[in-house]
Amino acid sequence: MAALERGLSILDAFKDGKGILSLAELAAITGFYKSTILRLAASLLKRGYLHRLDDGRYRLGAAVFPFGRLYQDAFNLRDAVVPVLNSLVASTGETASFYVRDGDSEVCLHRAASPRPVRDAGIEEGQRFAIDGSACSLVLSAFSGQSGDQAEALRRQVVAVARPSRRIPGVAAVVCPVLAMAGQLSGALLLSGPESRFDDAAVAAMKRAILEQAAILTRTLGGDPGLFAAAVAARDGCHF
Repeated sequence: MAALERGLSILDAFKDGKGILSLAELAAITGFYKSTILRLAASLLKRGYLHRLDDGRYRLGAAVFPFGRLYQDAFNLRDAVVPVLNSLVASTGETASFYVRDGDSEVCLHRAASPRPVRDAGIEEGQRFAIDGSACSLVLSAFSGQSGDQAEALRRQVVAVARPSRRIPGVAAVVCPVLAMAGQLSGALLLSGPESRFDDAAVAAMKRAILEQAAILTRTLGGDPGLFAAAVAARDGCHF
């Protein structure tokens, strides 16, 4: 089991755009001795998961590629998103949604309702809204590469808080982006409910919960959850 985990750690070292790595770089990233890497690399080379260049450096081998295709063929976004939404509802008691950007619109793709009798019940799955000044629109725009001071602030703080929401009177929201491979925006998680329940203590707990679940979903989608770990430590956010 230890050898398997070390072998997978070597393959993990090539993430984040590191296409070609030397033995010294692999040692620095994994923390393994060079002799350990050489021993494990021999098995990975034999199976085609690593390829050694003429100068002694390594890159991923062709045997890795079919797994990516198989993953894409079997992947269903709903299967990844719905458990995250259910976890957010269970931990916060508020309605959780997943929004995506589609051109000049945002779409509520998936939604899990709060069990409370008084809740944000005015939006349904598939409902479309124009990109505007709402917290969700601002997050989707900022993490799609929009320029400007507000977008820069959102990318630093990660979480947006709207008390109240600009879209629905009396409703408040906490919004967090979800990223995929290479930092590309996948969508946004949103917690919403009556503004009266979104006091400072509740919002602080919601920020922590939504950041943790955004990190989980980002990792599932092949993205780097590091952005959310830093935001969990800060527990701050942009307010609108």
